[in-house]
Amino acid sequence: MTTSIRDIAYQLRQGQFIALADETGWSVATDPTNDASVEQLLTLQALMPAGVYPTVVIQNADQLGLYVAKLPDIAYDLVEFAENPLTVVYEQGKNVSANLWPSSITPFSAGEIAVRRTLSADVQRLIGGFGRGLLTLPLESLTIPPKAIEVIKERFGVLPAMPRRPRIMRLGVGGEVSFIRK
Repeated sequence: MTTSIRDIAYQLRQGQFIALADETGWSVATDPTNDASVEQLLTLQALMPAGVYPTVVIQNADQLGLYVAKLPDIAYDLVEFAENPLTVVYEQGKNVSANLWPSSITPFSAGEIAVRRTLSADVQRLIGGFGRGLLTLPLESLTIPPKAIEVIKERFGVLPAMPRRPRIMRLGVGGEVSFIRK
């Protein structure tokens, strides 16, 4: 029996982990506001490819304001019109667990947050049903490592034939752009 979006949203609200498949391959996802689940998710960070950030995956550009304190005007256009996966690192994150920012665990400077709009219609519907973005550890792979399989409660989404690595860029509050990964 297939689990409904409503059931998966409930599991996420309870602090559970799901394996999320979208255009970038598998990710491990959880509720970004749940302190305990964010802390546990970050213990899996060694499974991520080098240079990849824990990322809040959103449904559309309108959700940027939920997670970024100061947005330059260009941010909405960058996110909304991206035809390929694009992760943007912003300077001042908000509305996520403070456990996301300990410098010894994440590659972030204090307060930075990485956000990516999913291109998958199924994942967009899940985020809409959940009511907020999902904090993910992008694995950028067609397989899920055994250590991640141990913690996930459910799998959701459809894998592409070939995952696309997202570009990763840093966007300053004044609109300054620098690419971390092209």
